[in-house]
Amino acid sequence: MSNKFNWESYEVPHRWTEEEDKLRVPSESFTIRHLKQGATGARKTWPAAEVLLEYLVQRGGLRDVSDKIPSGDHETLDLTLPPARPSFQKVEEPYNIVELGGGTGMLSAGLSLALNDVESTTRLICTDNDKPTLKNMRHNISRQPASTNMNKTVRIEALDWGQDVGGDKFSSALRSQFRNRSTETTRETCDHEQPQDPLRLLSHLIASDVLYGTTTVDPLSSVISAVKLRNPHVIVVLLLKERSPNSVAILKQKIEAKVQQGLDMKDQPCESNLQGFQVSVRDVIHNDLEDMKMVEC
Repeated sequence: MSNKFNWESYEVPHRWTEEEDKLRVPSESFTIRHLKQGATGARKTWPAAEVLLEYLVQRGGLRDVSDKIPSGDHETLDLTLPPARPSFQKVEEPYNIVELGGGTGMLSAGLSLALNDVESTTRLICTDNDKPTLKNMRHNISRQPASTNMNKTVRIEALDWGQDVGGDKFSSALRSQFRNRSTETTRETCDHEQPQDPLRLLSHLIASDVLYGTTTVDPLSSVISAVKLRNPHVIVVLLLKERSPNSVAILKQKIEAKVQQGLDMKDQPCESNLQGFQVSVRDVIHNDLEDMKMVEC
C-alpha cells in the first residue's frame, strides 16, 4: 500500500426499474483514490457526496425544482424514507452537468456510471481549483474500466469561482465536452439572447459540501448567480453542511441579490425567466449526517 494514497470503494446507485427488481441486479462498485496529504477535498470523499449521489439518481434530484417542491419551499427533506420506485424516467434531452469543488471526483464518477448504464446521455465536467486535487481527479477518472467509457463522459477542468465562470478557457471546455448535444437548441430562446454562450449548454450545476463558513459564501454565490443569469434554465442542486451559524441563509440571500442585480442591469439574457427568482433551502434529515441543507434553484 502506498504511503501517499488511500483507496475506497463506493456503490453505484441503481436507477430503479421493474426489470432490475425482477432480476435483483447486484450493485456495481467503483474505486476512488484519496491523497493522504493536500487539499481537504482530495484527502477524503466527504459523506455528503454519497448522499447527494443517491438523491440525484434515486430520488429525482435531477428534476426541475418546481417538480420536486411543487407547493413551495418545504422546510425539510427526509432522506431516511426509502426512495420511490421507479424514480427514473428516460431522459429526453442529454444531461450536461458541471460539478463545483469536485474533490476526489467521486460524485461525478458515480453519476456517470449510474446515468450511462443503458444509454450514454450524460456528460459531466468535474471542477476544482487545486492542482494536486485536479491531478488526483484525473487519475480517478482515467483508471476506471475502459468499458465505462468514463474518459469521454467525465472531463476534469480547473475552475475558480467568480462572475466570469472560468473565462474563455472554461468556455472552450464546455463547448468541447457538450458539443453536438441538444440541450441548447431545444430550449426556448429570447430575442436578445446570445445563443453561442456555452453556459447555455448546461442542464445542471451541482456540488456537495463546498461551503466552509462565510469565507466561501461570496465566491460561491458569485459563480452560481453568474451561471443562472446566463442560463436561467440550469438546475442548481447543492448539498451543504452548515459549519457556521446562518451561513446557508446568507448564501441564499447573496445568490438572490446577485441575480436581481444582474436583472437590474437590463443587459442579461432571458430576464423574464428569472422574475421572482428564489432559492429553495431545506433541512436534510439523514441517519448519518447532521446540519445539512439542500439548496436548489
